[in-house]
Amino acid sequence: MLDNKFYFRISLLLLLPMLLGGCGLAKLARIQGEGDLTVVEATLEGNIGTLENLSKIGNKNLIIKTARAYSSYAGFIEDKMEEAEIAGDYETADEMRARAIDHYKRSEGYAIKALAKSDETFKEIRTADMAVFEKALQKLKPKDVEPLFWAAYSIARGISLQKDDPMQVIDLARVELMMGRVLELEENFYFGSAHLFYAVYYGDRAPSIGGDPEKAKEHIAHVDEINDGKFLMSKLYLARYYAYPKQDVTLFKESLQEILDAPADIYPGEEAATSLAKSRAKRLLNQIDDLFDPEMEEE
Repeated sequence: MLDNKFYFRISLLLLLPMLLGGCGLAKLARIQGEGDLTVVEATLEGNIGTLENLSKIGNKNLIIKTARAYSSYAGFIEDKMEEAEIAGDYETADEMRARAIDHYKRSEGYAIKALAKSDETFKEIRTADMAVFEKALQKLKPKDVEPLFWAAYSIARGISLQKDDPMQVIDLARVELMMGRVLELEENFYFGSAHLFYAVYYGDRAPSIGGDPEKAKEHIAHVDEINDGKFLMSKLYLARYYAYPKQDVTLFKESLQEILDAPADIYPGEEAATSLAKSRAKRLLNQIDDLFDPEMEEE
């Protein structure tokens, strides 16, 4: 008699093509080309549970997709958190922050599960001896870039949302090593987003603790080269992590206005990223009075 668990796994494998062809998951597979962010958010929210169940098969690709879905949806929760903070609704902001942290933690867990298939060191990604951890990173191949990126990204976002917790911030050194390895293995992965990590890394810190807006700008320039200037998030990062720390209000406005003026189909097949950049650019422009001295704006 077949073991029940084994039978369940076979059943899922047989059903997999049918499930992936279903309305929701089929839309999830094409989500990058969806320009309506409400649809993108609803599709992610409605299909994370299904992906999570399918990932129980143990298929690495499905595990990675689940990690990415959790991180992507967490981004929408972060947007709600920021909107609540701007509105002064700190109770809602705290609630959204906790939800976003939880989703990034789940993303991290799935990404680690996928990475551990290549090296079990990653099961203890935050606690493994640093020398052992670095050695494990060097063993990774290009096929490991996707889970490596999502693990690093989810940890980094969690740290960003918990900056007051020194036990979280201490893991930033590991994230930096992970993103560095992503650049070594496949610089172009996911629009060159490892470069955007370094834009934040250098552009969101004071010079006294390693901040360097010029280095941030260099990494943003790499993203533009990779995407022929079509990935509008690079302009958003230029405004937030170069123009703002340099207090260059003219460049800040110009970069964000370029995003708003760009056609919705500037990057065919990546309309979701374009819409997200436009949405965040509009919000950032509305915060200009809080970010710059009014006299500087008049100049």
